[in-house]
Amino acid sequence: MKRELLARREYVGFRRSSALPGLEVIDAEHSPRQWRDVGTGFAVTLLRTWHGSVYYRGRFHEVQPGIAFCNQPTEALVATPHAGTDGSFNVLVIAPELLREWLAEYQTQTPRPQWRAVAQPISQRLIGKFGDFLDAFQPGASALEQQSAAAEVSEQLIRELVSGATETIAQGGPALRGVARMRERLRDEEFGADLDTLARDAGLSRFQALRAFKRRYGLPPHAYQLCLRVARARALLLDGAAPADVAVHCGFVDQSHFNRHFKRIVGVTPTQFAAARGASASGVYRVYGPAE
Repeated sequence: MKRELLARREYVGFRRSSALPGLEVIDAEHSPRQWRDVGTGFAVTLLRTWHGSVYYRGRFHEVQPGIAFCNQPTEALVATPHAGTDGSFNVLVIAPELLREWLAEYQTQTPRPQWRAVAQPISQRLIGKFGDFLDAFQPGASALEQQSAAAEVSEQLIRELVSGATETIAQGGPALRGVARMRERLRDEEFGADLDTLARDAGLSRFQALRAFKRRYGLPPHAYQLCLRVARARALLLDGAAPADVAVHCGFVDQSHFNRHFKRIVGVTPTQFAAARGASASGVYRVYGPAE
């Protein structure tokens, strides 16, 4: 066991984004250390492989994967892994003013933020939303993608983990009219629109905007926007534009970013798609990606 631990290098990272002020993610991989912390925000730790004991509020809490550990601002904790083990986890740290803003948008009657419990079992839905958020919280992701993923995970987090939260978001007509305006803006503008601006112009909260848009069009706004970008890219590639130029024109951060999203939606890379152009004098062409 000790040799295995020595072979695995610990990694600790911190993620922040100007598109998501008030949010921070801490990533810990293969961590064998004891953690001591007095944070300034509300924190939710999702344990992926870490097992151990956390001393918090005068008692020990045994925690493991499938449990969210929730601590309040300015309160000390000491987290100790089981002897001879390491583990991986992610922490979402939420500034108090941001959590209050989320609760206001969710229209909960909670007077001030409180977690329902310190160590709470969590659903696969919340684990999935948290994973989607971590995937979106990366260099190169658009502000709309980051904010949409944050709004989705925050909604599920409030439902499951916050004391006194109740679901009171309106579902009806004004929201559906508002998302029609959001779609028009996504179609007419370049690729810099963010969720805060789209929702505000539609007269909706971020939660309302995400729910109603997805219900009406089948995709959240950032996925709809990405499909528009790829559709424009396909047209430019068919007109003979170079894939590198298309990536820049369609708002992708680099060629790798463009390739990844294009293949995920279209099924082949931009280069493969472009190579089929003009392959047949009859105007009929076929293109296949590699078997995977």
